[in-house]
Amino acid sequence: MAQTQSPRCRRVGILGYGQLGRFLALQLQSRGPPLGFTLAFVWSRGGVEGLPPPLRLGDLRLLPQTGVDLVVEVAHPEVIREHGEKILAHADLLVGSPTVLADPEVERRLREAAKGGGHTLYVPRGALWGCEDIRRMDEAGTLASLKVTMTKSPQSFRLEGHLRELLEAAMAAGGPVVLYDGPLRPLCPLAPNNVNTMAVAAVAAPRLGFDGVRARLVADPGVPDCHVVEVEVTAVGDEGRALSVTTVRRNPASPGAVTGTATRDTFWDSLRACHGHGGCVQLC
Repeated sequence: MAQTQSPRCRRVGILGYGQLGRFLALQLQSRGPPLGFTLAFVWSRGGVEGLPPPLRLGDLRLLPQTGVDLVVEVAHPEVIREHGEKILAHADLLVGSPTVLADPEVERRLREAAKGGGHTLYVPRGALWGCEDIRRMDEAGTLASLKVTMTKSPQSFRLEGHLRELLEAAMAAGGPVVLYDGPLRPLCPLAPNNVNTMAVAAVAAPRLGFDGVRARLVADPGVPDCHVVEVEVTAVGDEGRALSVTTVRRNPASPGAVTGTATRDTFWDSLRACHGHGGCVQLC
């Protein structure tokens, strides 16, 4: 009797070897194979010390030779801006820095690359609670407004431009300070590592998008060990009456950490969902 051949594990490459990259690499090595995933390589501009040489990719130009099926970016938006299209020509791509999609030209190029190459551009939910409900309301045309407030300790922010100066003033003030309150799109390049949850909201609600989603960023020394994400949704209900929902998520985080600890497990769950779509943009 002929034996049934087991399906091949999806080979996964990781771009970035910070807190999240290390966690995902460990998960793939210890738990991946029984779930149908195996670690192909890790690449990082800062090096990947501690990994055996066969798992180190020194040059991203060699990516097509690795036979990788899925590339997971947990480094910086600039990596996607520079290499995203080329990756999608060879593999599916999980974008851990969706703030890069606030650039309309980058979003257009990535969508076209996914469609043209038959590979999927995955966007992980991260810390966005109620993501699927937001997506459904947007598709139904009932979503009227969406506001996301992120509150972190000043040490957890990595900001650019004038927001960096505001952050320094907030640290001196010693109390909570609103760093930004307005449309999401202008905020993304100023806080590319801190507002990925907000960017996911814009992807989940394309009718509002990066210009329609309202973003509020708060620095508060009173929350040193967690990141607080508040999502306020307003939708049009029956007979034109408004439906409103507010959720508050407190994500435990080490002091000064950019990423909350619970987000690591969420990313792992998202990675496991990355298969079987093809040629589109997919929340996972």
